[in-house]
Amino acid sequence: MTCKQKIQSSEAILKKYGKSIAGKTILITGVAADSIAGELAVQLSAAGPALLILSARSQARVEPVDAKIKAQNPSVATRFLEMDLSNQSDVRRAAGSLSDVAKIDHVACVAGVMWPPYSKTVDGIESQFATNYLANFQLVNLLLPQIKAAGPGSSIIVVASSAVRNGKVNFDDVNFSDPSTYTPSTGYSQSNAARVMFVKKLAQKLNDEKIRTYSVDPGAVRSGLQRHFTQETRAWIDDIRASGEKLRDLDGNEYDLPVWTSTSEGAATIITGMVDPTIADSNGAFLHNNAVADEELHSHIVEEENWDRLWELSEKLIAQ
Repeated sequence: MTCKQKIQSSEAILKKYGKSIAGKTILITGVAADSIAGELAVQLSAAGPALLILSARSQARVEPVDAKIKAQNPSVATRFLEMDLSNQSDVRRAAGSLSDVAKIDHVACVAGVMWPPYSKTVDGIESQFATNYLANFQLVNLLLPQIKAAGPGSSIIVVASSAVRNGKVNFDDVNFSDPSTYTPSTGYSQSNAARVMFVKKLAQKLNDEKIRTYSVDPGAVRSGLQRHFTQETRAWIDDIRASGEKLRDLDGNEYDLPVWTSTSEGAATIITGMVDPTIADSNGAFLHNNAVADEELHSHIVEEENWDRLWELSEKLIAQ
């Protein structure tokens, strides 16, 4: 039995199900003072995990979050994991540095970039596809032995976005070989569609392991993720909100522009994916507002053949 969508705070979800977090080891990517991941780390610390592994590009980004955790819940151990998701070699190094961690109960892949100008990573891959999607594919596969060691009930949560409604993977040209065809929103939507499709296939592969595997739309949360927004972008969003204009997904279905929510509310659906027992029969689902929301996905994303194509392409791109 699954619940209807409802915006809730992290505190409310943890009050219901937070006991299962106690004593666990949790890895969170994208931790910073102005991020959903940073809020997630602080919220989870209140539930008494044994270890929070806080990952970011630099320790300076994590320090304010770590200080807050130590002030509020000093008994919770923390560990900084430096990792640049735009560099495959660094992802491998970072995963390897956790070899002393026997098991990881929950992995929350929250980090990402949104609407940057066109660029390629050191590995020659368009930056949003590389950072938002491919790094998660690589990291999760590298950590699978430790996640499996945690046993049934462990989780892999990959944060996506409402942008999946307009995203599809251009299998013939994920890199926008002609940069003039690139728009920041198209690249962002493609990377988020890939995140959701990856989780669908991963859930199939891990079916016998009873590992909770979900993709998440955390809602519209003001955070450092929007640092590439221009004044024109912000004005366009405000105009749509004011008008009540409907948007359409790639199948032509109407939907509303998401309402702004707090970082606590944004982190809540991630926690729902980790521990809410009411969605256990929907493994691999796309979650939105603390409930299963697969009805929000369009035909390109739910086509299983595309999951297979994406997996094969991803293995080639990381040579793993």
